[in-house]
Amino acid sequence: MKNNKKINSKVSLISYLLANGISIPHYCYHNDLSIAGNCRVCVVELKNSMKPVVSCATNASSVLQNNSIYHDSVLVKKARENVLEFLLINHPLDCPICDQGGDCDLQDESLFFGSHKRRFYKFKRSVIDKNLGPLVKTVMTRCIHCTRCVRFAVEVSGVEDLGVFGRGNESEIGTYLTKSFSSELSMNVIDLCPVGFITKTFLK
Repeated sequence: MKNNKKINSKVSLISYLLANGISIPHYCYHNDLSIAGNCRVCVVELKNSMKPVVSCATNASSVLQNNSIYHDSVLVKKARENVLEFLLINHPLDCPICDQGGDCDLQDESLFFGSHKRRFYKFKRSVIDKNLGPLVKTVMTRCIHCTRCVRFAVEVSGVEDLGVFGRGNESEIGTYLTKSFSSELSMNVIDLCPVGFITKTFLK
């Protein structure tokens, strides 16, 4: 697609595409949170670029003035398939019992590309569930490190209780010094999480 209209210099490419009715898969991107660019599944192809670009971290006005964008080309589909394969390395196949099952973008994309194509069965890891507080519980093996919950805690709740620890395959979401996530807005991260990593605690 091409665009000759003047675009706000602060609008991201994925925001522009979604506003124009073009479906772009995304997990870490949220319109009301800062840009992280963690999941890398929102890649698109530019005519004058040698490789796909991450649309959430790309400024729309800088690429659409004198460029063409392809959001469903063969290169884009292959790139998203490879990214999804890495996201599912440690993700459990517990969709039937998952709280997000049936309403999960990761599940939909996995079914679209086919879960039988994964090649990393021997490298799955298990992570011990963490106690974030009395209102929410975690299923750590479902986490894809999109950091939506971390950015929500800092930018909306105004508390810096959540963070990312470790690097690479050892990354984990958790609280500092075993501190609980005690914000009055803590239950909002349940709806914000795209994969059911944070769920509701059923109080007796």
